[in-house]
Amino acid sequence: MITPSQLQEVQELAGLFFSIPEIAMLTGIEEEELTRAVNVEHSALNNAYWIGKLSAMKDLRVATMEFAKKGSPQAEEQMMRFLQQMNESEG
Repeated sequence: MITPSQLQEVQELAGLFFSIPEIAMLTGIEEEELTRAVNVEHSALNNAYWIGKLSAMKDLRVATMEFAKKGSPQAEEQMMRFLQQMNESEG
């Protein structure tokens, strides 16, 4: 049984881009259970992982957008790649 504190820890660690084996070791969750939850299940454990990861990705993209607006060519290129990925995902 996954506890609320483990879910919170999974979300935090996923947001810091720890790998699944690292998260499993730090939280005491079986690696196979975490892998299955992340890749297959729709569960609280799945949500905690993906919310943590995507929230951190959002923060990085916001920062990248700010650098792009200030004229960083690397940030502008990265934002164009994100836009291309978005367009491709729309079909």
